[in-house]
Amino acid sequence: MNWHNEPEMTRRVAEAAGWVLDVDGCIVRTAKAGGAGGVPIEGAAELLDWLHATGKQIVVCTNASQRPVSHYATHLRDIGLKVADADMITAATAAAGHIRAVHGEGPVVVLGEDGLFEALADAGVRIAALGETPAAVVVGAADTYASRDINAACLAIADHGAAFYLTVDTPWFHGGAGRSVSSSTAVGRAVQGITGVEPIVCGKPSTALAGVLRARLGEPERDIVIMGDMASIEVRMAREMGALGVLVLSGGTAAEDLPDLPETDRPHLVAENAAALLRALTTK
Repeated sequence: MNWHNEPEMTRRVAEAAGWVLDVDGCIVRTAKAGGAGGVPIEGAAELLDWLHATGKQIVVCTNASQRPVSHYATHLRDIGLKVADADMITAATAAAGHIRAVHGEGPVVVLGEDGLFEALADAGVRIAALGETPAAVVVGAADTYASRDINAACLAIADHGAAFYLTVDTPWFHGGAGRSVSSSTAVGRAVQGITGVEPIVCGKPSTALAGVLRARLGEPERDIVIMGDMASIEVRMAREMGALGVLVLSGGTAAEDLPDLPETDRPHLVAENAAALLRALTTK
């Protein structure tokens, strides 16, 4: 494949009305999920300014789930990135929306922290009370997991046939400043090992999240850009959605990885970082 960006594709990306931007390794350089403790990547603030100025519809989408949307969005604003709470989606909000659509009010067993609990409450999903038969189990990120909660989750799945959801199943978060393990993936796969049930994933690049994004950003005939640093996550989701996948080489996927990418992960446009992408889009 020719990795030199063609003018026609650059034009389509520049004119696309809807944009989905990743956080870690894409607009923020960090070692923690959701941009925590990070700094803006070169050109990220200017790219966001250009998107706002040109009337693009923007969604900032992170696979983080440990903290509420307001926590992540506030940090992004504090470091100079114009991201409204309402423009942000986490893996927790995606999971909560999907669970509400499939299981109504629940109830559910939760392994996670306040980001997942708040998202479920906002979606109108109840937490299962002691002795109540749960409709589903959902696992999100946390610093610690209580053994009693893990036991309840496994019993709900193994003994009561509860549906099993996982916010993300990627092993690592890449933020442009090293990588950190995905705790939700680690615990979710442990629950899978005990119960023998494979979880339904709700974060990037799942079909559950793709449906949420497409519903928010428009119909299939409308060009949507999905921008991120992981070809196996953001670009793959773009391909599956019929969107335009823009890969920035400021995080998890490096230039030397490009020739060996499978067809499902091949970007439509490649840039070194947000600054380089903005230059390409605004150069006449």
